[in-house]
Amino acid sequence: MHVILVFPQWLGASGVPWPFGVVGLIGGLLLVVGAYALGRKRASAETNGLAAAGKWAVDRAGLQATVGVDSESDLVSALESWVERLATVAPPASGGPGAKIEADLDMARDFQNAYLNRPYPKVPETHIPGRLRLSFYHRYQAAMALGGDFFDIVPLAPDAVGVFVADVMGHGARSALITAMMRTLLRDLRGQGRNARHYMSEINHELCEIMRAFPQPLFASAFYFVPDTTSRMATFSTAGHPAPFYLHRARAQLTRLNVPPPHGAALGILPEEKYTGGSVRLHDEDLFLFFTDGVYEAMNADGEEFGLDRVRAIIKQYQYKSNQVIVDAIMEGIQTFIGDAPLNDDICIVAVDVVTEPEPTTTN
Repeated sequence: MHVILVFPQWLGASGVPWPFGVVGLIGGLLLVVGAYALGRKRASAETNGLAAAGKWAVDRAGLQATVGVDSESDLVSALESWVERLATVAPPASGGPGAKIEADLDMARDFQNAYLNRPYPKVPETHIPGRLRLSFYHRYQAAMALGGDFFDIVPLAPDAVGVFVADVMGHGARSALITAMMRTLLRDLRGQGRNARHYMSEINHELCEIMRAFPQPLFASAFYFVPDTTSRMATFSTAGHPAPFYLHRARAQLTRLNVPPPHGAALGILPEEKYTGGSVRLHDEDLFLFFTDGVYEAMNADGEEFGLDRVRAIIKQYQYKSNQVIVDAIMEGIQTFIGDAPLNDDICIVAVDVVTEPEPTTTN
């Protein structure tokens, strides 16, 4: 079977020229430059032939991005060999050929950020004052140049979306590869997205098929949430992911969404896994806050974790503020807590506010 991977539609729609397709994107950009960044940490300062090694990496990426492979296994083996080879390459000398890889790494990060920072969909597409409307806000910070946490807000109908938040095992180039694959799956299967538990099962089944070609197991936890502003109901399902906070402002009540057991395993492990689902009624001024474990596992120099209690306290402190204020306050609290300590995991926070007032208009 000849493998042809298609570039995500958002790039084509944005008019960005690209000659490679996803093999070029993932193989020539995310994995090659990401693996090089990882390799810099392991490389010896005494490594010789730096210029030649840098040139080899750039040439290799450009060549392999245009060559087809005969199977998923061949593709994965080729990518893994690039990772191992590049892990021995030393950092580029200032102005040397290896600096091109640094530029490619910056480009990969820019592409990833551009995807995450796309405009949020309008839900509903046409808002009638007094009826429910959804307001979105997020913050994302990767522990390395490329992150393994990600989210997507998938339009399902004029009055409904699917909010998907996931955390791929580890972080860096390999995790970024899986996020690229999962984003494509989310869009390909969105016709089934109104049924949260079934959609999660289908995503898992397809991901398991892809992961069979990988020599090492990789998996992702995920939470999927489908709010419908017409029915004023939301359904949801989880695959081994932390439950989001639910702030019911009218009652000043802060809880966690509860998915009935048994909770499904993380995505990419058991191809026939079945997932349970739950539902919640939507009210004006409700807030749903989704997050990955990097939020509460952020650690300071003394080895102390930020913890869910601190997250909960910040939400309560700003409970009558907008989702943007609350999310920014959490991010600021984390940064203050860890101080100069390095971030040990990716951080992703996505907030969904349920409101009735019209969307604010901007004036020039």
